[in-house]
This record gives sequence, structure tokens and C-alpha cells, in this order.
Amino acid sequence: MISQRLLRQRPRLVTATCLRYQPLPRPRFSSTGTSNTSSPSAVWTGVVSFGAGLGAGWALYRNGKGTSTIASSSSSSPATEQTPLVTLTTTITMPDLNELGITDQIKYTTPPTLDDVTKQLNEHKFTVRGAPGGVDRYDGAQLASNSPCEDAFLHGSFSNPFSAGSDDENSRWMAWAVFDGHCGWQLSDLLKTQLMPFVRRSLADVKPADKSEVTEEAVRQALKKSFTTLDDALVKSATAIIESDLPFAEKARRLEPAYAGACALLTLFDPQSRNLHVASTGDCRAVLGQKTDDGKWVVKALSEDCTGATPSEVERIKAQFPDEPNVVQGGRVWGLQPSRTFGDGMWKWTAELKQKLRHHFNGLNLPSAVRYKDYKEGPYVTAEPLVTTTQIPNPKERPSFVILATDGLWDTMSSEQAVDLVGRWYDSQQKGLQVVKPQKPTEDFGPVVLGWKQQCKYEERKATFRDDNAAVHLMRNGLGGADDEMVRGALAFRYPNSRDIRDDITIQVVFFGPV
Repeated sequence: MISQRLLRQRPRLVTATCLRYQPLPRPRFSSTGTSNTSSPSAVWTGVVSFGAGLGAGWALYRNGKGTSTIASSSSSSPATEQTPLVTLTTTITMPDLNELGITDQIKYTTPPTLDDVTKQLNEHKFTVRGAPGGVDRYDGAQLASNSPCEDAFLHGSFSNPFSAGSDDENSRWMAWAVFDGHCGWQLSDLLKTQLMPFVRRSLADVKPADKSEVTEEAVRQALKKSFTTLDDALVKSATAIIESDLPFAEKARRLEPAYAGACALLTLFDPQSRNLHVASTGDCRAVLGQKTDDGKWVVKALSEDCTGATPSEVERIKAQFPDEPNVVQGGRVWGLQPSRTFGDGMWKWTAELKQKLRHHFNGLNLPSAVRYKDYKEGPYVTAEPLVTTTQIPNPKERPSFVILATDGLWDTMSSEQAVDLVGRWYDSQQKGLQVVKPQKPTEDFGPVVLGWKQQCKYEERKATFRDDNAAVHLMRNGLGGADDEMVRGALAFRYPNSRDIRDDITIQVVFFGPV
């Protein structure tokens, strides 16, 4: 127990004064000669000022209250008036450590309650209705594991790139994208604002042949060009940046995004042609769910994971570097899991440039020269995306939806499982079934195990349908679903421990048809 006498102690206000000496300014030009040594009066003035400041600080320390100011003497020389002591005063409240109590027991922070779980899963959710082209609604959500979160996303509409001067609401294109950063958040954060301007510029440069409509292939090539042009601007500018006359801090900020890396998945929907263009660099994924005549939901892949474990990517890289048999090992390209990425300059720059960046500009020591001794010059990874074009059926004829997400979701479930979960969620919405948290006690699923033996995984027997947002619905089921203790356990671990069982998760679900 804290005694009543201790509780009566009240915090005091403490004023901290920082004294900093400002040197005499030297004139650039003078018509008379100047000495390199200070005059005796100037030196004496400095000594007196320093002594006054020291005395004021000592008085402040002894008294523990009030503020202190330093006034110039009326007899000060002109030199003294030009070089005052700079006084920085900060007032804070002294903490009363008695409030922490007296004990020999540790008080831990409490784990999340079921209500806390729901709040955390819904913290960054959103729903947008009434988009062009029969897009009745799209949902989104994000859950961080890293701190700060290395995922990012964008969504919205933009003017039809092939209808100059026209900005009819029904002709505007839609865009949805997710970005998965690694080695930092800086590049994924940059892409959410910088990728679309490059895409729009590249699409604007497309010229239809013989005044005909722009072909699907022309759109695909424009998307590839926009990705590689942006990446070249980030990565290939490194030499020019470090050799420029820019201040060091400016150089550091321009190099920083290229030190990091990011996977990107961009989807563009043209409401007039109903073509959905998907450009993928890395291991984010997009899948299409379509309802068949017999009422079942089928899956169509809209992208292909680009990693060191994808057979087509392994074949491509080994053909590009035939003299480096160890370039791809264990599903990684010299230690890097994705085989197509934005940034990741350390996998794209020459050895000479990387050494200069590491020695003088705080460059990353990746890939490890000790672990990957056969590493040569590269570039071993590219930002050029794989692009697909799929026509979305009329929603009156066949309902469909698209799921796009970072690998944080796909680590927990397959494409088929994700489409099944959203399809069943969609059907319950169409039937007017109320999506609410069940009132019955949660089924006992046994002890929770999270770690090397088991990470967060979706199990069909644990499927739950309690969320009114399709992205949150997927997220909850990927973390444990109806097994509330599993979900609580997954969220109880915070960064960096959380990274061993779950990644950042970013999801968008687009519904072509009424919901």
C-alpha cells in the first residue's frame, strides 16, 4: 500500500533551460584587414556571458522552480549584442513515481478481449458503393503485423485514358491495387501515390492503329512500360543521385525507397469493354470468383505468383544466368523470395555501386556476401509485371467478384478457400440473412498452438460468418475463424514476435453485381 503521506505529494513543474553559445559571424568582405584572433574585450564578454549562464543554471538546479532569463548589460559592446546566448526553455511536469506503487509482482498488459479483436480487425475497413460499370460495392481491410505496416493499397476511379476531353462518370475506369513491402515500408508507401501517375502517362501514350480501338495487347504493353519506367527512375538514378550537388539528407531520402522493395498488384477495369487488366509484380494475388448455372462458385486465377518457387520463374532466371547455377535455391533468388519486384536495388546494382552505397550512404548489406559467395552483378530481379486481361460477365447474367490481397492472406488459405468463403458470404447476403456474431458459446477446438509447429491457417471446420465486410470476413477466417481463442492468440503477439505466425494482411473484394 502507498501511504497517505506519499499520496499527498503533488508533482512539481520543472523548467529546463538549455544554453547554447552562438559564435561571432565573420564578414564575407571587408575594406580593412581582419585579425584571426578575438579582441580581449570580446573574449572577456564571452567569459562573462558564459559565467552568467552557468550561474543561472546552478540557481535553477538548486531552486527547482521558476524560469530564468539572461539580460544583456547596458554597457555591453556592439559585438556582445550581435552574439547573444540562445535560451531554449521547456516546461514539463515531473512524474510522481509513487503512482507506480510498491510491489514484488509483475503487472502484465492484458491480452485482447473478443471485442478488442473485432475492433482491431475492423479498424482499417472500408466499403465503397456505386462504382462505374456495375460494380455495386467493394470492401477493403488491412491488419498490420510489422510496425509500421509494410503493406499499402489504393482504390478509386480515373478518366478514360482513350476518350480525350471526356470525363463521363459511366466511362471512368476503376483501379484497385495492393502493395507488399519488404526491407521497409518506404517503397510500398511511395507506390500508392506514384504508380498511378506513371500508369496514366503510359496509357495516354498509346495510339490506336488506323483510328481503331486500342487493343488489349496495347494496354498490356503500356502497363509493363509504366512499371519498368517507374522502377528505372527509382533504381537507375542512384549513381546520378550520389554524384549530384544535392544535400546529403536529400540524397538519403531519394535512395531510401530503392533500398527497400515491394511487390505490386494492380487491377484496372474498363466499364465499357468490361475488360479487367491485372498487372502483377511479386507474390500478391488476384482471383476471380464466378457463379455457375448450378449455383456453385468457381475460381479463375487472374495472376501468377512470381517467386523463386514458381517453375516458370525459375526457368526464366536460370536461362538468363546460365553460368550461375546457384542463383535460385530454396525458392529464393539469392535469398529474395519474390522474383519480380519494385526497388530492391541491392539485387540490381553493380558490385562497385553497392560498395559505394554501403560505405558512404548507409546501403543495406544484402544479399549476404558470406552466405551467397557466387553472387555476381545481376540484375537478378525485374519490375516488369505479368499482365492478364479478363472480360467480366454482365452481373445480371452471372454474379462475380474479384479478391486481390497481399501474401499475408494467401499464407493462411488457398485461392479456392478464399472464393468459397466469399461466395458463401455473398449468398447469405443475397438471402437477407443477418450477419451477426453468434450468441452461442464458441465450440471447443482444443488447445491453441501458434509457432514453428503451426502458423495462422484457415480450417473449414472453423469457418464463421459474423462480419458485414467481406475483407474482414476473409481476414478473421484466416486467423482462426470461429476459434476465438486462436484469433485472440494471433493478435496477442505483437511485432516483432507476430511476424513468426502472421504477415501484414491487405485485402480488397470487388463485387460485380448487387450485394
